[in-house]
Amino acid sequence: MMFNLSLVCGGLLFAAACVDGPTKAESRLAVIRTAPNFTLTNQDGSTTRLSDLKGKVLLVSFIFTTCNGTCPATTHRMDQVQRELKSRGLLRDDRVRFLSISLDPGRDTPEVLRRYMQLYAVDATNWSFLTGSPSEVEQVLAAWGMWVRPTANGQLDHPSRIFLVDAQGRVREIYNLTFLKPDWVNEDVRLLFDESRVGDSTN
Repeated sequence: MMFNLSLVCGGLLFAAACVDGPTKAESRLAVIRTAPNFTLTNQDGSTTRLSDLKGKVLLVSFIFTTCNGTCPATTHRMDQVQRELKSRGLLRDDRVRFLSISLDPGRDTPEVLRRYMQLYAVDATNWSFLTGSPSEVEQVLAAWGMWVRPTANGQLDHPSRIFLVDAQGRVREIYNLTFLKPDWVNEDVRLLFDESRVGDSTN
């Protein structure tokens, strides 16, 4: 009896796949580190703990409301990313959160943050602006590898970094403004969603 070798091999591969189930593919987004936990206050005066957001994909930025440098551009680009993800259906079921942490907590009270959000027409559905005491924010900055220093013109010098955190609470990407492109972030968020689905199916 003659057998079709390709059919036999294909059947064996299919059977092996059925036995082993789905496997986790190597991701192009390396695990950089565990995202440091923090407890801060949002624009409504409520407590926000990073640990309470585990299970969600996060975009974490650092800004201050009187900034005339990169902060307005960061907030604008985050808004573009939010709109892109919403148009793609990726914000359904509260799966993604945006967090913007103040670098100037002495000035940026919850009320000031609310006014800032209104100025930029921020959709607060899944985007929170956070502040705290100077010592609390200082600890957060140190833990996240951020820094801030006063300049001669009364502004604050600081790096522009936006952190992508996966549902397991791990930093997977660090963008600057050049790379914070809505379509690129869309691809990265989709990849993290796919990883979570594969992880759930293999548990």
